[in-house]
Amino acid sequence: MTRAFSPCIAGGWLVVLLLLTGCSNILRSGLVNDTSILLPPSTARTIYVQIRNTSENQHATPADIPARLTAKGYQVVNDPLGAAYWLQTQVVYCHKAGDGVRPEMVAKAGFGAGIGSGGTPLANAGGLDMDAMGGMFGRLGGGGMNMHALREMAMGGGAAPDLNAMMRMAMSGRGGYPGMAQPQQNDDSLYLCVADVLVTEQGTTGQPRRYQMRSVAHVLQKKLNIEEATPIVREKFGASITGAF
Repeated sequence: MTRAFSPCIAGGWLVVLLLLTGCSNILRSGLVNDTSILLPPSTARTIYVQIRNTSENQHATPADIPARLTAKGYQVVNDPLGAAYWLQTQVVYCHKAGDGVRPEMVAKAGFGAGIGSGGTPLANAGGLDMDAMGGMFGRLGGGGMNMHALREMAMGGGAAPDLNAMMRMAMSGRGGYPGMAQPQQNDDSLYLCVADVLVTEQGTTGQPRRYQMRSVAHVLQKKLNIEEATPIVREKFGASITGAF
């Protein structure tokens, strides 16, 4: 006996399939750390937790960290003097990434490094991050510029960066030289949240050991939707920060 499917039912399944496969605004998500925190084996299970958020997105705070640690068998205490470990984390930045800014670039700047507009890492001690600059210039037309040429031109053969040379490189990528392609336009939006993590192992003798890490959670979307991206970065922070325990 052959059963005929109603056009309404078939149409309904088509709508469901489209919703599941073709309508997602999220292209990918991930998390990058500048280093790994490897704690030595210990039977200590008391931990003091401090969570701060100085970014513009207060909803990105990984407030479930104490619950995650409790589920792993740790006792979260209110008195830091009575804890074997201190876990301190602060979400320092949340915003749409600027052109050429990559999560790896922000993480590489390291714990405590400043963050400029669009997530651009602020150079330490007045220097320039050539890898970061290379990533930005790599988005320009003509296949970008190799790192050796970038360094040579930027330094001008001396000890100080030649900012005029770098400006000429930027302008050349915008069509200043004949035959050079215009930069490709990309309408995708990258949302970044940055957190600094400090773990202190108190121990019983000697000085406490400290472990530092910078984490960058990111969501690439077809169209920027902060409300959609926020729970994703919050989940990634919670899983990553408690992963060392």
